[in-house]
Amino acid sequence: MKLVEELLAALIPTLLLIGSILIVGFIVTLGSLFYFRRRSFEKSTYKQVTQEGFLKAVRDKGIWGEYLTTRQLEKVEGYGKFVMNTYLPKVRGKGLTEIDITFIHESGIYVLESKNYSGWIFGKEADRQWTQMFKNRYKQRFYNPIKQNEQHLKSMEQFLAKTVEDNVFQSVIVFSERCELKKITIDSSHVHVIKRNDLRRTIKRLATVKRLTSMQVDSVYEQLKQQSQVDQQVKDAHIEAIKSFSS
Repeated sequence: MKLVEELLAALIPTLLLIGSILIVGFIVTLGSLFYFRRRSFEKSTYKQVTQEGFLKAVRDKGIWGEYLTTRQLEKVEGYGKFVMNTYLPKVRGKGLTEIDITFIHESGIYVLESKNYSGWIFGKEADRQWTQMFKNRYKQRFYNPIKQNEQHLKSMEQFLAKTVEDNVFQSVIVFSERCELKKITIDSSHVHVIKRNDLRRTIKRLATVKRLTSMQVDSVYEQLKQQSQVDQQVKDAHIEAIKSFSS
């Protein structure tokens, strides 16, 4: 018994030292990840376009999802630009509709709806509601993102009718890598429901023809950029309209 106590007494300083090293290593690793993630964010085009703060972005799943999506767009080959949070007149009814991300590329105009969801996702293009199911079998309904983005696309087509042809538009629903697209049924050829890590490959697959010149890309970008620079009153009115629709 005495031998065991002596052995433990001899080991305690070593164990404390190992524990301290592991804790320091863990803190340094977390600090390094935070530093490089923040540095990458601050240098990103997303930061330049939106002026969002890093701390706000990491706390908001929607904003962080948009940022990660634009990181994928920056890797797409060919001439292209993206615009964030564009407000366009609705095709039907009064008011404005907000488009998360528009990627204007030489191969076409990609209207993106970003969904930073987790769990299993089920839905059909014709359904009004889709289903999100978690591991504990809890289910949550949400408005069909294809229908939601189709309204965005129609508004975009109307707004840019004098600048580009109708056949340049693609509707892309981008889900987070944290989810699994279980049963998704799509009927329209211009609609694509994907996970974020497939975005670059999807656009590459679609970018077989140059449908826009660099001048057209720049022209569309400038028109949409003006529609993204709205005052807070317009944004607040849009949020209230969404709340009224949801209630």
